[in-house]
Amino acid sequence: MARTKDILKLEMRISLELLWKDERDYLDELTESIRETGIIEPIEIRVREDGSMIVWDGLHRLAVAQKLGIEEIPAIYMPMRGSSDIEKQAPT
Repeated sequence: MARTKDILKLEMRISLELLWKDERDYLDELTESIRETGIIEPIEIRVREDGSMIVWDGLHRLAVAQKLGIEEIPAIYMPMRGSSDIEKQAPT
C-alpha cells in the first residue's frame, strides 16, 4: 500500500484534471464501483534509472481515490523497461 498523497506528487502520463474533463462518465461509474469494492488492482509506478518515478497505469483509479479521500491505495513499483516504455511515456 502507498499513501495517495505521496503518489499524487509524482509525475503522471496525463493530468487527473484532464481525465475528469474528458472521461467524466467513466470516472463516475468507476467511483461507484470503488465505493462498493475498493481499489482491487494496484496503481503501477515506473521507476527510471535516475530514481525518478512516473505513475504509469491506474490514473483513473488514482483520480477516484483522490476524489473519495482514500488515504492508502495498492501500488506496485517497477523499473522502466527501456526504449519501449520511454516512447509510451508522453501522450501523443
